[in-house]
Amino acid sequence: MPRIRNVAFLGATLAILGGGAVLALRPLRLRAILLAEKAGGQMPDVEWSDLKWMVKPGSPVDLDTLRATRNPYMAIESPRKSPADIESGEKLFGANCAPCHGERAAGGPGGPSLHAHVFRRGQSDWALYQTITRGIPGTAMAGRNMPEDSVWRIVSYLKRELVASGQESGIRATTAAASIRPVTASDLLASLSDSAEWLMYSGAYSGQRHSSLRQIDVSNVSQLRVAWARQFATSADKIETTPIVRGSVMFVTVPPNQAVALDATTGAVLWAHSWDLPPKLKLCCGQVNRGMAILGNSLFVGTLDGRLLALDAGSGRELWQAAVADNALGYSITGAPLAIDNMVLTGVGGGEFGIRGFIDAYDASSGKRLWRTYTVPAPGEPGSETWQGESLLHGGAPTWLTGSYDPETRTVFWGVGNPSPNYNGENRKGDNLYANSVVALDVDSGKMRWHFQFTPHDTHDWDSVQIPVLLDAKIDGKPRKLMAWANRNGFYYLLDRTDGKFLLGTPFVKQTWADGLDENGRPRVRPESIPSREGSVVYPNLYGGTNWWSPAYDPSLGLLFVGTTDRGGIFYVSSQEASDEGFLLEGLHSRLPNEDTSVAVKAIDVMTGQVKWQHLRPPARSLDTLGGLLSTNGSLVFEGERECFFALDSRNGSQLWNFNPGGQIVAAPVTYEVNGIQFVAVAAGRSIFAFALPNSERGRTGQNSSGTATALVARGQSAAADARHAE
Repeated sequence: MPRIRNVAFLGATLAILGGGAVLALRPLRLRAILLAEKAGGQMPDVEWSDLKWMVKPGSPVDLDTLRATRNPYMAIESPRKSPADIESGEKLFGANCAPCHGERAAGGPGGPSLHAHVFRRGQSDWALYQTITRGIPGTAMAGRNMPEDSVWRIVSYLKRELVASGQESGIRATTAAASIRPVTASDLLASLSDSAEWLMYSGAYSGQRHSSLRQIDVSNVSQLRVAWARQFATSADKIETTPIVRGSVMFVTVPPNQAVALDATTGAVLWAHSWDLPPKLKLCCGQVNRGMAILGNSLFVGTLDGRLLALDAGSGRELWQAAVADNALGYSITGAPLAIDNMVLTGVGGGEFGIRGFIDAYDASSGKRLWRTYTVPAPGEPGSETWQGESLLHGGAPTWLTGSYDPETRTVFWGVGNPSPNYNGENRKGDNLYANSVVALDVDSGKMRWHFQFTPHDTHDWDSVQIPVLLDAKIDGKPRKLMAWANRNGFYYLLDRTDGKFLLGTPFVKQTWADGLDENGRPRVRPESIPSREGSVVYPNLYGGTNWWSPAYDPSLGLLFVGTTDRGGIFYVSSQEASDEGFLLEGLHSRLPNEDTSVAVKAIDVMTGQVKWQHLRPPARSLDTLGGLLSTNGSLVFEGERECFFALDSRNGSQLWNFNPGGQIVAAPVTYEVNGIQFVAVAAGRSIFAFALPNSERGRTGQNSSGTATALVARGQSAAADARHAE
């Protein structure tokens, strides 16, 4: 470690040793590890002065949890919370805080009320302690130099006030609760056939993102109007969430650290829950969260610092949290979890930091980890021979999007990202399994059943985290269980999902890196496409022919709808050390100058790979991301691109409707039905927009979304019951 850190480490150790026999009373090794990690910069939001009292007997710190998570927000609770302490805290608050925040923290001339307030650092004991002692830079909230015990008493008093006002654990409720009918495993299985709700990231386990709703169709989509819009206060410039809808309640995530329940018919906020995050995070690509999972009465959401949270769907109250991975090492969770049976599955991000990717399963009731499957093998395990030397120890292969699931074979399919370092493969020679692959896992054990690698030894950062699209069809007159996959590397693939056998592969955008695929789907790589010090021009560029944007599949048409970008790039290789952000790239990418990006929605015949139609969008000078897609039985395809949300005729690609929300769309739309009204909703900028037909247009079709008036009335009554909540 650097000399200055050695000096700090030595000084802190001597200071603690000066406290007499303190160290003898607690495990020496654990204390030494914590001090060393602090000296190594792994706990940036814990000061040396704080660490001194943290390791003393009787401190409020769970040292084991702090060591395991390096997260003081989880490990530290106020040691001063007796009735006498709280009474003292009230007096201290009155003398030190009430002049700004008012009596009982209800608001005053110099500061806001804390009863309807989203705290920047969160509302855990440690977060409140930090806010009081350090203040909030750039605001009138200055830090207070007070004895530790006095600060903890104020914290305990504030926690009592927040509990009394419904603010405990980061909950900001505008109603007492939302009444949610529990989501059963059977409900999730039925998602493919019952499209009135949107119960998971891709709509159904198949990943098809196709809805049977058809109240909105090609004849009336031009009449779509904004039914409601909800704007959020967030530091992010865009929201990437895919909403979950149960009954008449919608659940969304808002970056960097909030889950919100909305009335799905009006956009009214029912509750909001914020969780604590460290002030410094190792993130590749911004403060992103793409959504939640729901099972029973619980919602499940991953956090940027690598935790999995379970929240009560009716109130937002936290039920449990699991420490999945350590953000100090580069791990994060940005994708929506996947709920199956009694378990919740999640992947992780962090390929740019040289993590070792994995997929986890947790017990939905307790948060206990059930299994973990690594996407980079350990030395000596099958696949380790595809990595040179010790390169697999920091091999990357993140799993940062959501998988799909086949309940008949009880197999989970999950896409895997790039190897590390991204561009220089010289020191990781070999195929680098299981990077840039789809892995098929036994859902009960996590055991790998098969894998298929799209881009062996990737040097272009072509993550294969796209959503696996599962479908059944006949080949040579025989039924087959298939998987369709438009890959970031520019090729469309059709696989047998029972064994991973390669059936078909063909380009769907311009590609210059391979002379096609062999009989097993392995690319014949052109040597001139490998990144070089002089720069190698390659199609597609870094962002790929498609990326993480969800495709959609219409089974009646046999068409896979894909958002595509067509543009070349220049790939460079170097052997530089990690960047200031800690990225292990060993190279870089630049766009070809004076070339626009060709943007399109393409309809691909799943059985032949032929592009049946394409809807070209205006070319873009710089474009890194699109929105995902949604198809419906109204013969419609919805997508967002830049600041335009539009609907196409799924049969021929003609544009039928568009709307400019005034914010960038990078998320996937959903559709749902409440009280006989079909809605289409999408995140745009910092807002959620929901669209519906005017009353006259809904009635003109003569039938409801699912086709029968009886079903409409029954579903409307059920939705009304779900929406009922305490006054």
